[in-house]
Amino acid sequence: MLNLSAAARAPYLLLAAGLLGACSGNGTRPGGVVPRDASVIGGPVCPADWPSWYGGAPAWIECDSAGEGVQLCGAPLAFSPTATGFKLSVALASGAPEGLAARARPAGAQAWGTPVVAEVKAIDTAHFTFTGLAAATRYEYEVLGPDGIALTAGSAVTQRPAGQSFTFALITDTHVGSNPTYDNQGNWCTLAKIAAQVSAAAPDFIINLGDMLDFHDFGFNEPPPAAAYSRLAYLHYRRSLGESLGRTSHFATIGNWEGEDGFYSEDESAISRGQRMLYVPGPSPTAYPQSGSPGQDYFAFTWGDALFVVLNVMSYTPTKHLLSYDPGLPDDWTLGETQASWLATTLAQATSRWKFVFIHHPVGGNAAEELNSAYGRGGGRAAYVGEQAILHQWMLQYGVQVLFHGHDHVFTDMVVDGIHYTQPGSAGAIWLFDSSTTGYETSWQKSGWGRVTVGPANVDVQLLSVDGEELYAYQL
Repeated sequence: MLNLSAAARAPYLLLAAGLLGACSGNGTRPGGVVPRDASVIGGPVCPADWPSWYGGAPAWIECDSAGEGVQLCGAPLAFSPTATGFKLSVALASGAPEGLAARARPAGAQAWGTPVVAEVKAIDTAHFTFTGLAAATRYEYEVLGPDGIALTAGSAVTQRPAGQSFTFALITDTHVGSNPTYDNQGNWCTLAKIAAQVSAAAPDFIINLGDMLDFHDFGFNEPPPAAAYSRLAYLHYRRSLGESLGRTSHFATIGNWEGEDGFYSEDESAISRGQRMLYVPGPSPTAYPQSGSPGQDYFAFTWGDALFVVLNVMSYTPTKHLLSYDPGLPDDWTLGETQASWLATTLAQATSRWKFVFIHHPVGGNAAEELNSAYGRGGGRAAYVGEQAILHQWMLQYGVQVLFHGHDHVFTDMVVDGIHYTQPGSAGAIWLFDSSTTGYETSWQKSGWGRVTVGPANVDVQLLSVDGEELYAYQL
């Protein structure tokens, strides 16, 4: 059995004791959350075109169930793909992770590799580590139950060397909450439709540009009061991505709704950080030569002819930025000394032809008016505001072509000194801001995603609406 520390067991013990409450019959939460061994009930039902792999059921059903045997919550999540392997995270709706195994083989091959044993991380999740694989290869995998029968299957691509073309997907501002019935959060059906498009595109990996989660029901940018809420939100996020999550690897960027803002106490941030590393894990500092944060909140890696640098503007900014509540200033955002030093070194040592930076919003703000500027809105309009001016100069100096960001819930692309500041819409947010908020001269107030195809000679960026329309495209 899993030997959890007292700290790790605390949220589950509280749930079991009923101290956090439970959902009522209409799906509301009187200060509580659905326990591990209860069914999630209530919530809106999505339209008839809900993707077939959900069987017509809302995305949160069975993420916490009392079903018999081992049942999975959504597809496995592949993470930290390298030239010689990848890792896999499996979340369980029922049953225990002990006794699970996984195996992989090159796509189309007949023989499976030797099964790897589960690394039990919590009472409802396990990780698997595949090693000794070939580079630039799509591998099929199966997760096996204690009886050796496959519970689910999927695939992931190992790291590509320079010279090979590939595609990756961008989503942002999904805003998935812990309570499916709460109305002031992301739209589950919108995310499901976008996930279906991503799945059909078969990218090598997905990068979420932040605000994966949403906790509006606890207040404006307030941290969730217990780990159980972050856990449920991440489980709902995984379930909502549907089949797409089982066909690609996943990388995450920290946004202002993840529960890890820099003005929280360390105890408050640790609640959500710990759950993220369990249910939506990222690269450890040793996964890639470029290294990164022990908290998996900033990191870098190469893929084909491109360098990918994922930054965290939220966790190292100690001042509040809460619009009318406590606005802060447009120029007091920061990456923090350690992250900034790492970034400068990473860019200086990079040799890839293409260099991309990913961040929830620039390290500064310049929107249509003062409050939203202080909130970090404005994209490329903020290129010379505060610490973003330093980052912008580094991007110029070291040849970064694109800064991809989210936060403003629109599609837009601004070119500043030859550098694109590109935002791929939102993949679930219900708040689509116009120019009176963002200050953008050109933007599309639609939901959707981004598809980027990278080759040795050029890069093609497409901004795609939830309806499949190409709103804008450019080539490097």
